[in-house]
Amino acid sequence: MQAPAACCLFWMMVLVGTTLAVLTLDIVRGPHYYEDIDARQIEGRATITSVLYNNVSRGSYYVEVDVGTPAQRQTLFLDTGSSDTWILDSRADLCVTPRLQQRRFGGCGTTFQPSKSSTFKVAVEDAFNITYLDRTGASGDYITDTFAISGATIPALQIGLASRSSIGSGLMGIGYSVNVASNSRGNELPPFRYPNVIDKMLSSGVIKRKAYSLYLNDLSASTGSIIFGGMDTTKYHGNLLQLPVVPSRYRNGTTVFAELSVVMTSVGITGQAGNVVNFTTTGFKESVLLDSGTTFSYLDRNLVRSIYDALNVIDDTDQTGLALIDCAILANSPKLTLDYGFGGPNGMILRVPIDEVVFNLRTLLNVTEDDLPYTGFQSTCGFGIYTSDEGDDSLLGDTFLRSAYVVYDLESNQIAIGQTNFNSTTSSVIEFLANATSIPEVSGVASSAEITQTSIGGLPGVGANPTATGSGRSSTSTGPAATSSGAAAGAVNIPPLDTTVFRVLGLSIALMVMGGGMFIL
Repeated sequence: MQAPAACCLFWMMVLVGTTLAVLTLDIVRGPHYYEDIDARQIEGRATITSVLYNNVSRGSYYVEVDVGTPAQRQTLFLDTGSSDTWILDSRADLCVTPRLQQRRFGGCGTTFQPSKSSTFKVAVEDAFNITYLDRTGASGDYITDTFAISGATIPALQIGLASRSSIGSGLMGIGYSVNVASNSRGNELPPFRYPNVIDKMLSSGVIKRKAYSLYLNDLSASTGSIIFGGMDTTKYHGNLLQLPVVPSRYRNGTTVFAELSVVMTSVGITGQAGNVVNFTTTGFKESVLLDSGTTFSYLDRNLVRSIYDALNVIDDTDQTGLALIDCAILANSPKLTLDYGFGGPNGMILRVPIDEVVFNLRTLLNVTEDDLPYTGFQSTCGFGIYTSDEGDDSLLGDTFLRSAYVVYDLESNQIAIGQTNFNSTTSSVIEFLANATSIPEVSGVASSAEITQTSIGGLPGVGANPTATGSGRSSTSTGPAATSSGAAAGAVNIPPLDTTVFRVLGLSIALMVMGGGMFIL
């Protein structure tokens, strides 16, 4: 498989004010942004908004932050499946070694120069060490420095400063802080836990509740959004269904909330003519991780085989690492949807349009027909659902999340989901309250479909987990390379990443302040 084309972005920012003290920075796509990267304050009601940018040609989402005094702009991949925030030292091995850059198919994007920040401090020397389950990773010191995002400033945030990395840009993890890399028994130092960026947003008054909502929008859309401390009721159809986060039980009997997983209760397809095919039976329950840091979705082998058979998908993962489908399905069956059920028979069906799962191989992965086996199709496309390795949990990545509006509440350990309202041009943001007992705008609560996930290992700092690893997924054995931006230990076991196609998260900046309570990216 060929190396992907370089990211091409240019940012144009337009300031728009409203009576709600909203400051929005719109983004326009343009040429040549970070060519060396291989893909991968307003007072009032205190809400800050940033716009998620979807670079279709790279499938990337990222956030721009400022670190240090004076500020040094950093571009970080954003990931719901991870918990550490880290940046690249300007002297990091990947950034200064051509041999490593050639091996990793690219160099570094933004980097940080500690000597130029008057607020920089080393917190714990040589303690930052994270290896993601795709076998990429980074290591160095834990530091503290001023951290600003979309006008909100967090003083002395602890983050990793990577002097060694196999990833060309830093990462902002927004999962449970129990999953930070330092809390792993696999490190040389004793495990320790520290407040991550979500914890510090709360303690510094940027938000009132450790909760956020995610709106990726459709594959062809230029923008989406993530709102810390609130949600936008115009970004989904109907109501939301509230689901309990699946707890993990470890060998020592400890039950913790470490991953943002919920129970999926059905999978099926609705055809062009409205005919419904169910691939699961009554009583089906499976834990699925909702991970914005992963490009594709990974399901049980039997489910994937049923989907492939129904849609005539060719499984070529043993050779090219790809699932291949006839591009004609987009024109012949534009109303076809893949249907994911949550909450049981009385719950909710989230429908993913076929054009969110079938994609142009050249555009997304820089793969041409010459790279592929003979398929018999006039035009061959990629398919964004792959098989989980035996024993691994299922994972719903961007090919699902673009069609779902998702609210993550890390305080009440609840996740609410609804059907995405694609390309919404209006906004109605509501704030999460500190003492709320449920997620706003929820029409149903699914408690009958609860399960407890059993881990074969131990929680970092609790059980006997050997390393700090991540939840991003890719495949040399079960699918094409995908984003690998998962988090610290206790996450899904994921096959190695083919770094020739490194899908990442990218956010542009927009500000919206709604009093001391919401932080919108």
